[in-house]
Amino acid sequence: MRPFEQEGADDDTAMDVGAGNIVKDGRTALPIGAADPTSMTAAQRAVYDRISGGPRKDVPWPFLAMLDAPHLADAIQAVGGALRFSGTIPEALREVAILATAAAYGSGYEWDYHVAIARRLAVAEATIAAAQTGNLALADDALDRLTISVCRTAVLQHRVNPNELNDLIAHSSRAVASEIVAIAGYYPLLALFLSAAELDHPVR
Repeated sequence: MRPFEQEGADDDTAMDVGAGNIVKDGRTALPIGAADPTSMTAAQRAVYDRISGGPRKDVPWPFLAMLDAPHLADAIQAVGGALRFSGTIPEALREVAILATAAAYGSGYEWDYHVAIARRLAVAEATIAAAQTGNLALADDALDRLTISVCRTAVLQHRVNPNELNDLIAHSSRAVASEIVAIAGYYPLLALFLSAAELDHPVR
C-alpha cells in the first residue's frame, strides 16, 4: 500500500493521492494536521521523514493528523513503534489486540490497515470475526479470546477487568498483558485524531 492509500473505502470516504496530498471531497487541507509534505514546516517534515524512513515505510494517516504538534506526533508514533516493532507480544496476537480495539472503538481506518497485516500473519478468519463482533466463541484459542475481551472491555467500559487480566497473565506473561493493555489505550488515541481530521470511516 502506498502512503496515504487506503483499501476498502467506499465512495463517501474514498481518498486518493495527488502530488503527495490526501484529497477528500475536493479538499487537500485537513481540519487538523498536515497532509502535503511539500508545504510542511521544518519540524513537521522532520517527523514525517522519521516515520516514513522507519519500519512502517510510510506515514499512516493518524500521524498526519497530529502534525500541528510535531513533538507530540513524534512521541506518539514512537510509542506505536515500540508496540509494533519492539514488543514481546507475538505478532499475530498483537494484531488480534489491535483489531479488537479498532472494532470496539469503530475505527474503520485502523481496522482496514491492520486486518491486512493480520491476514499476512495467518490469523484465522474466525478469530478476525471474533475481534470484529465480540463473539468470543468464534475464536478457538483461549489467549485470543482473552485478548479480545480485555481490549473490548477497555474501550467500551473504560476499565480493565481484574479477573480477565489475571487470566491473561496466566496464559501469557505480565509483559504481554501490559502490551495488550497499552494497545487498548493507544489505538483509540490514534482513532480520535483520525476523527478530528475527518479521515476515518466505520468498520465494515
